[in-house]
Amino acid sequence: MKIRNIEHVSINVRDIEKSKDFYGRVLGFQFLESVDCGNFVIHYYQVPGGSRLELFDYHGKSKDAPREESEVGLRHLAFTVENVAAHEKVLREAGVEVTLSTCDLPNLGARVLLFLDPNGVTLEFCEKL
Repeated sequence: MKIRNIEHVSINVRDIEKSKDFYGRVLGFQFLESVDCGNFVIHYYQVPGGSRLELFDYHGKSKDAPREESEVGLRHLAFTVENVAAHEKVLREAGVEVTLSTCDLPNLGARVLLFLDPNGVTLEFCEKL
């Protein structure tokens, strides 16, 4: 068995318009298409590097269930960027909630920034030190 890459990541959204604005305008992901599946619509975005992001819109019926950082399950999605600190400035100007300001993690050899998407999903921007 040979796994080549992550093909896509899916996120159930609470507010599709805020989510589309965030991933399209704020993060700059390219919108590809929307597919109506009856009980939900999937909105596809191209992620730089080749993967896709799927935003699942259950027409406002997604349940809000805040999770603690240490709970079992997906913790966050991380994206490699250049100049994390510059990205933090752009995100803050766009009103994005930053949960961990740009900082160096020498033991991991990385500079990181954590922030939330409109659905409370934690995202990370990182670069090598």
